[in-house]
Amino acid sequence: MHNPAFASERLRSIVDGFKKCSIVVVGDVMLDEYMWGDVRRISPEAPVPVVEIEQITRRLGGAANVVQNLQKLGTKPLLVSVCGKDDNGTNLKKMLLEIGCTSEGMIESDNRPTTIKTRVMARNQQIVRADRELITDLSENEHKTIGAIFEKFLCSANGVIISDYGKGVISQPFVGQIIEKCTKSGKFIAIDPKDRHFDLYQGVTVITPNLKEAHAMAGMPYRHCSDEEVKNLGWRILDNLSLPYLLVTLSERGMALFEKNGRKFTHLPTVARKVFDVTGAGDTVISVFSAAFTSGATPIEAAYLANHAAGLTVAELGTASVDPETLLEDCGCGIKESVLL
Repeated sequence: MHNPAFASERLRSIVDGFKKCSIVVVGDVMLDEYMWGDVRRISPEAPVPVVEIEQITRRLGGAANVVQNLQKLGTKPLLVSVCGKDDNGTNLKKMLLEIGCTSEGMIESDNRPTTIKTRVMARNQQIVRADRELITDLSENEHKTIGAIFEKFLCSANGVIISDYGKGVISQPFVGQIIEKCTKSGKFIAIDPKDRHFDLYQGVTVITPNLKEAHAMAGMPYRHCSDEEVKNLGWRILDNLSLPYLLVTLSERGMALFEKNGRKFTHLPTVARKVFDVTGAGDTVISVFSAAFTSGATPIEAAYLANHAAGLTVAELGTASVDPETLLEDCGCGIKESVLL
């Protein structure tokens, strides 16, 4: 084991390269709605708290949050997705425009609403979440339309992120089309996975599951596991899917990077100073890793930056993103690396 040090000049060079890259983001967009209030009494109708709503805020969620993360990093995101022909869809497009992102690659569907997740919050504590969505695959025509948009965007992009939230944009034929196009053109492709599509991810560049998703990918029940069990789990997934790289996020334990070449395993302990909300942390990890990798970073350098970015976002309530200077300021901790033969 050794602790490789990353020179600040090297990290700055990688981060400066973010603005030279563009990444296609394909997946399920949604809105995260927060109803903020306070609880002063219990309902006379049922033994539940009554939240007196004082404020309502909305944030970009799902693939739209990945886009927001990339935009804030300085990387150009090209979104390919579907929203409903409704007020929430209009609001989502407006919010993308407000952060400087185009929505030209997002089509409106007559058959589904825009996904919105409403969280009722009392004194910064989530009381309940209500989801309004339709979980079903897109129609054949919708997939053809976004498939054509994807091919157009891919020509000028450095890589692709598939942000799969299992709502219908990512289906078996579409994933196959994306992977085939990326493989033929030698483009980087990263996937934030969902359990119903694990068998479709063969041969992509990197997958970034959390520990629960990693257990599901390996066909195992989720449970707390030792460091050695994490290693065995990761190698099993990497080998089964023929992946060059696998990055497993481990919540308070940080993350684990597996590299096929050299059978190299790297554990990156968490650098979070406090954990307030993990919502959207996975979006931050895949965004920063992808931006760094397509900017010329090695996998361990990309994971190192992603780990620091995640540590910053979990300290915020709700989905959050990190700007390049804040990310660079936060970097500087050592990591443990070991090679498994």
